[in-house]
Amino acid sequence: MTSEKVQLQEYELVSLKPLTLKFSIKDENVTVMMYLIPYAVATEDDRSVSVVSSSSLSIFSSKPKMGELCNPLKMRTHTPVVPELRIVNEGVTEIRVNEKKVVIKAKLMNVNVYPDLRDNFGNPCVNLTWIQLTNVE
Repeated sequence: MTSEKVQLQEYELVSLKPLTLKFSIKDENVTVMMYLIPYAVATEDDRSVSVVSSSSLSIFSSKPKMGELCNPLKMRTHTPVVPELRIVNEGVTEIRVNEKKVVIKAKLMNVNVYPDLRDNFGNPCVNLTWIQLTNVE
């Protein structure tokens, strides 16, 4: 239930730059691009801005290969690898709400890779845990 002071707002997407990270697993080089997509924005008393977002991942492998398909249920029974990461770009999503610039970023908390599980293109399954940081200017 929303209070009368909390209002859903229309917003304009100004820019969308992915968080980009790279890592290696054995002889395979992997690039992951995470796009932070806003889908709801609310304001309270026209001061506080809250953004609800989700992530979309693009994964690219230097050596794609077929394997057992990614599935959240299968991830419970497979052992993940925690790679050493190199963050190439921290990424940022910028929106405009009521003439205010709002910047959201994802802060990675954990990255698990399942090299024996693969997506439809032969890339390894990657599971990211993240929190959202929001800055209103």
